Amino acid sequence: MRVGLLGLGHLGKIHFKCLQKTDFDLVGIYDPAYLPTAEVADYNGIRLYNNSEDLIRNSDACIIAANTEEHYNLAHQVLSQGKHCFVEKPVTSTLEQAKSLAVLIADQAHIVTQVGFVERYNPAYKYLIDYVQEPKFIEVHRLSQFNNRGNDVSVVFDLMIHDLDLLLTMKKSPIVDIRATGVKVITDSLDICNCRLEFEDGCVANITASRMSLKVMRKFRIFRENAYLSMDLHKKEGQIISLSDTEVPNALQLDVGDKKKHIVIKSSGSLEGNAILDELNDFYESIKNNKQSKANLASAIETTKLAKRIEELALETTVIS
Repeated sequence: MRVGLLGLGHLGKIHFKCLQKTDFDLVGIYDPAYLPTAEVADYNGIRLYNNSEDLIRNSDACIIAANTEEHYNLAHQVLSQGKHCFVEKPVTSTLEQAKSLAVLIADQAHIVTQVGFVERYNPAYKYLIDYVQEPKFIEVHRLSQFNNRGNDVSVVFDLMIHDLDLLLTMKKSPIVDIRATGVKVITDSLDICNCRLEFEDGCVANITASRMSLKVMRKFRIFRENAYLSMDLHKKEGQIISLSDTEVPNALQLDVGDKKKHIVIKSSGSLEGNAILDELNDFYESIKNNKQSKANLASAIETTKLAKRIEELALETTVIS
């Protein structure tokens, strides 16, 4: 299966390395910064193309890892040619652009789309997801140090969108209330944002994203009846702390009035896994088996709608540092 890579920046180079380990046949690369010359016609043995149209025409599927503002035009070219399309998050710069792409392929069910919500393939998420049953409260922190990469969009679309995607996979109950606030510190868009989501079933999620932190954190704390789940996406670790009425070997005993509870701790330890490689393999298998990926364009639009509303509300109360 022939695949073309559109974009060879930070993420593009990671995709390039991972594609070598998949069953895809990488036939070429297009990036305006890496155009072929008389002296250089390839990148590590892979052909460089002068334009995106020719590469798309010679591919069965394409991976779009260019800057966000280029996503729409490149995805439109790929989908217009009837080719399968993987596009990094955020899918497009605006919600209207994402909806336009959905309209473009509305009657072309054979085209497989996938958006790069890579945290779905994080080993910690895969370890814990089956234990996330009817959560009552979810606390999320995604903090990173300032980096010029990704600042073409707000922190909501740069960082928080990953956690919004995971929340929408965990919670099927409708959202009934959204509150948000944000701060512009260095860039002209939000660099810090906090939002509170309330779901119809009573669950509340509190999400904070910052690209102005001195440390890195990507952590979920999930509370449900008789259990607390910790998901560290940065360290790739999961932990389940649950209460049992019956005695369990090696469990801690907790006296609650005239009752005895037993604290059971189950930890994954540090997990191994290459999430980008896994998502590319999933894209390949989806095409091979003629089925849509779980992180397809339609699901990405729902996440984009939520991110846009959070950004709008946060901008109404924005503090300019």
